[in-house]
Amino acid sequence: MSEPVINERERQAALSLTKNQVPIREWWFKDNALLTFAFNTSSATVPEGERFIVRAAADAKKLITDPELKKQADILIHEETAHAQMHDAYNGYLDAQGFPATKHVQETKVLLLFFERVFSLKMRLVTCMIIEHFTNTYSKQVLDIGVLEGEDTDERMDRVWSWHCIEEMEHRSTAVDLYRALGGGYFLRVSIGAFVSVAFFVAHVRCLVDFMTAKKLFWNGTIWKKGLPYLLGKKGVYYLVLKYWLTYFKPGFHPTDIPIENRFNKQLHHYHIEDELVGYFNVPVQ
Repeated sequence: MSEPVINERERQAALSLTKNQVPIREWWFKDNALLTFAFNTSSATVPEGERFIVRAAADAKKLITDPELKKQADILIHEETAHAQMHDAYNGYLDAQGFPATKHVQETKVLLLFFERVFSLKMRLVTCMIIEHFTNTYSKQVLDIGVLEGEDTDERMDRVWSWHCIEEMEHRSTAVDLYRALGGGYFLRVSIGAFVSVAFFVAHVRCLVDFMTAKKLFWNGTIWKKGLPYLLGKKGVYYLVLKYWLTYFKPGFHPTDIPIENRFNKQLHHYHIEDELVGYFNVPVQ
C-alpha cells in the first residue's frame, strides 16, 4: 500500500508555510541564486516535455501487446500528466517573480511540436528517452546526494522536486522498453539522441541566461563564485549530469544501469499529491 506522503514532518512544515501565506523566497535554495536558477530553468522546460512524452507513450501503447508494459505505459502517462499540471503552477509562480518562464514554455512547445511533425514514433520515443535520462540524472542527485536537504532550503520546493524525482525513478525505464518493444535499434537511439541532447542543452542554457538577465545578475561575479561549486564541483548538478549523460550512448544502455542508492531514504513508490503541491504556489510572491 502506498504511503500518501513522502515525509509527514516535511509535509506538515510545508502546509504550515502555505497556510500562513509565507512567500516562497526568490532564492529558495540556501539563498544561492545560481542553483535556484538551475532548478527553476528546468521547470520551464518540463510541462511541454511531459505532454510530449504522454502523447508518444499513448501512441506506442496502441502497438504493443505485453500487458505488463501496457501497465507501465499507463503509470508513465499518469505521472507525467501530473508533473505537467504541477509545473504549470510552478511556472506561474516564476512568471509572478519576474522570470520569463512562459516564454520558454512556449519555445519548448514549438520545438517539440516540430519534432512531433517530422519524427517517426521511434524517433519520438528516443526524444522521450533523452528527456527521461536528463530527469533521471537530476533525480539521482536529489535522492543520493540530497542536494536539496537542509533547513535553509524551502520545504515546499524540497517536496516538489523530491516528489517529481521519486516518480521519475518509478517510470525511468518505460520509454526505453517501449522503444525496444517496437524494434528500435542502437544507431537511431544514439544519432537522434545526440541531436536532441544538443537541442535541449541549447534551450536550457538560453533559459538560464534569460532568467539571470531578467534579474540583472548574469554579470554578477559574486553569484557565480558562490554558485559554481554547486553546478560544476565534484558533487555539482551539471558535473554529475554530464557524467551520467554519457552512459546513454553505450551499446545496450538501460536506465537501470545507473544505480540509485537513495541515501536519504525517500519512499520510492507511487504518490498522488500533485494537488497539494500545486497549492504551494497559491501564496504571495516576495
